[in-house]
Amino acid sequence: MTEKKVVEVWENWSKKRSSYPVYDNWLDTYHAVLENHKKDMILDLGCGIGADTAYLLERGYSVLSADLSYEALANIERKLPKSKTLQMDMTVDFPIADESYSLIIADLCLHYFSVKDMIHVMKEIKRILKPNGILLARVARVDDYDYGAGVGEKIEKNYYFEGSYYKRFFEEEDIQKYFSMIGSISYRKTEMTRDEECYTKPKKLYEVKVMKGDGSC
Repeated sequence: MTEKKVVEVWENWSKKRSSYPVYDNWLDTYHAVLENHKKDMILDLGCGIGADTAYLLERGYSVLSADLSYEALANIERKLPKSKTLQMDMTVDFPIADESYSLIIADLCLHYFSVKDMIHVMKEIKRILKPNGILLARVARVDDYDYGAGVGEKIEKNYYFEGSYYKRFFEEEDIQKYFSMIGSISYRKTEMTRDEECYTKPKKLYEVKVMKGDGSC
């Protein structure tokens, strides 16, 4: 799939979900982490429709919402006037300076990459995190059958072309392999439900917290 086609897919996806962002409360678990970064701008990486951006702004946090889709960012700007946005492609070098952020949220956006691109993304996240900075993320599990696990053309292990986009489903060893490139990790199995059309059943996920380190763990 060409870069142009990838952008078109996510532009169309964003147009279909242009109402006020609907979020679940997964970040409640990390209230203490969020409060420790109250004075800092939080990066909502791969923000999509702005679900986590809305959650954070409503609670008084400063957020930079970054996404590939211009349509998604335009919708965030319309619905969330206090938002700041950045258009970016995670498969190339991030247009962000080294050690810029102490907290990054990457919710449901890191399971769309090949092994090569995943390694690049993890290196870039580590580069832009401040020392002891934290990444909070959620990614699809290999048993997320209601949302495409094992379906489509197999490109790599647990990575499929579903007809319009590529999607990866994570095993526990994948969590260790990729996220430990950034630093020390903790993770758990969880499920997500949101009151919106595309999530009518619980979505099976890994929830991951990473503190930036030297990558030797």
